[in-house]
Amino acid sequence: MPIFSSLNSFLRRHKKKLIVTATLTFSAYFLVNQFIIKKLKNFQNSLRQELFVKEQIKRRFVQTQNDCYLTILALLPVLTQPIINHLPIELITQALKLKKTNSNPTPQEISDSLLTTDNLTMHQNTNDSSDLSHYMSLSKTELWKLLKIKTLTRTLTLMYSISGLLLLTRLQLNILARRSYLESAIILAGGKVNDTETSQDYFIEQSYLSLSWWLLNKGWLKISDLVEKVVTEKFNTINARTELSINKFDDLLCEMVNELSTNHNQEILNAVFPISYDNLIESLLNTNPELIKELDIEDSIMLKLINETTYLVSNEAFGDILINMVDSCKSTLIENLLLSLDPENAYTNQEKVIDISNIKQFKLANLLAQLSIQCGVLCDNNNLMNDTFSNELSGNIYMNNLNEIESLDEFSASIYSNFE
Repeated sequence: MPIFSSLNSFLRRHKKKLIVTATLTFSAYFLVNQFIIKKLKNFQNSLRQELFVKEQIKRRFVQTQNDCYLTILALLPVLTQPIINHLPIELITQALKLKKTNSNPTPQEISDSLLTTDNLTMHQNTNDSSDLSHYMSLSKTELWKLLKIKTLTRTLTLMYSISGLLLLTRLQLNILARRSYLESAIILAGGKVNDTETSQDYFIEQSYLSLSWWLLNKGWLKISDLVEKVVTEKFNTINARTELSINKFDDLLCEMVNELSTNHNQEILNAVFPISYDNLIESLLNTNPELIKELDIEDSIMLKLINETTYLVSNEAFGDILINMVDSCKSTLIENLLLSLDPENAYTNQEKVIDISNIKQFKLANLLAQLSIQCGVLCDNNNLMNDTFSNELSGNIYMNNLNEIESLDEFSASIYSNFE
């Protein structure tokens, strides 16, 4: 047929051109197709890698915060026992009880029921006869005044010291966790880390963590001295028989915290971490004296860790978070006082509903007895968790509430994610 013959003739005439065109067309299609597929696969791989990295960062961050919490629970006895011994309200109480048994009570005397073992404390110090004889030489009025000052001082000192230790530990462990993550990322990217350097870094990191020695051995005492001065000024004219509502007592605590935050903030920060060079040297001398020379090496890991920590502790945000943590402790204290002294106003239908405007008046002596119990709760590192509000005091609700402060988590996240 003419059509087929002309088509056949066309194909013979343009055979080479058609073959070249077809080859080029299929080659171009194949190359473009492969390029697109490869790009798509690369995008999918990078997306999966990004999600994996984000998940790893999140998992490590959560684990670091849990490690901080467990570390604090382990360190609680190390921090709190010296504070308890330094402010021996149990010994003062024993002297008061002995004096009461040796004299006839008058109508104006405070009831012996306020001095029972159950009401006064969950801690018992070893009775040192010389210390007891010293307190026995004081009058009842002097003993009550001393008990008032020491009980309030112990309570606030524990609040500040525990809050400071938790905040410092969060700071330190998140800095180290960030370093550890970066090293892991380098290894995953094909880089190498010298085993000798890794071993040395571990030693330096442990030495860096041991700088909490300052707060555990020196800082709490400086905080205690500051607190005692403020307590003495605020409660000097209030005696043990004075009746206070929990609302008024809360106001007095707020005034003392505000005084400490306004006029003694830098001193408290200096007590939490050895910011000054002299305090830093003293801390290293008592922990790892061989690392003092690292302070003179500009690019040493130890110096970098200390400089970053000093900068962050000196930052206004650190002080603000510490105040938030102390406020959290104070709020928990007030709730627990209401639960113990005025349970009708403490909760309704198993939920905490505080009606401070319609509560009873209590002698300061009663409040002091409850403060002693709350100090025991603050020091508890067993962290027994209970669902029922009535049994809440069997665990360290103070630590639980501190650990859930939003600004503390935000601060930790900002440190952990700072990869500059």
